[in-house]
Amino acid sequence: MRNFLLLCLLIVSTLTFYDHPRILPYSEPVLDWLAEHISLPGVQSDSVITRKIQNAFYAIGQDYGTGQQEALAKAALDINSLLQFRRDYCQNGDFHPALFGDAMQRACDVLKQYPKLEEFKNE
Repeated sequence: MRNFLLLCLLIVSTLTFYDHPRILPYSEPVLDWLAEHISLPGVQSDSVITRKIQNAFYAIGQDYGTGQQEALAKAALDINSLLQFRRDYCQNGDFHPALFGDAMQRACDVLKQYPKLEEFKNE
C-alpha cells in the first residue's frame, strides 16, 4: 500500500511540475511520445503540430527580448492563432509591432514547414 501511495504521489507531482524548467528537458520527449502514440488521430495531429511549432517559436524567442517571446507565445496558442499569424504576417506582410526583421522571418520559416496547417483547424 505504501508503494502504491508513493507511486501516486510521484505521478501527481510529475503532472503538476511537468513544465518546470528543470523537468522540461525530460518531460517533453515523454509528452511528445504520448501525444503521437496514445491520442486520437485528429487530436493527435493537432496537438503534435501545435506543440512542435510552440517549441520552435520558444527556441526563436530565446534569442530576443520578452516582448518578442510573448508575441511568439501568443501566436502559437492554438491552430487558429497560428493560421491567423501566418495569414496576416507571413502571407500578407502586415507589420507586427513586436516581431519584425529576422525574428519574423524565422517564425515564418517555421510555419512554411507546415503547408497543410489548415487541415487541423478547429471549426
